[in-house]
Amino acid sequence: MRAPRRLLVGFFVALGIPSNACLGQSLEEAASAFARRWGAGEVSSLEGSLSRSGVRLQWEARQVGSLDPRHAGASIREYLGNREGVTTRVTRVEDVGGDPPEGYAEIRWESRIQGTSDVLARTIFVAFVWEDGGWRVTELRVLPLSRS
Repeated sequence: MRAPRRLLVGFFVALGIPSNACLGQSLEEAASAFARRWGAGEVSSLEGSLSRSGVRLQWEARQVGSLDPRHAGASIREYLGNREGVTTRVTRVEDVGGDPPEGYAEIRWESRIQGTSDVLARTIFVAFVWEDGGWRVTELRVLPLSRS
């Protein structure tokens, strides 16, 4: 018989072990899932991983600002609109600690505009916070990297 999740979390906290390290998805898994969904253009799935308190967005040189999850999802949908993902790869993940725990990931994203063959590479910076029993995105920046 399994102990209720609440008891396990309390036990880990009492031992000084962050509960998210033992239960739920790791930061690395969250970053990989985000990269996979981003590359596939799965905006509805991406929306489910956004922080309820808002997400700061930057599309290359354009600062969008902080938006609630619904509006952030609409902005992501608009940004990805005519882009086709070629590859996405997590290049760095860093757990920075804190209470609640925070971390970030850097993702290399290669894409092309639909109907073209030029592949454009970008770095995506994604900041996460542990919220509601999982890693949630609090910041998303797409930065120009290079032409491949």
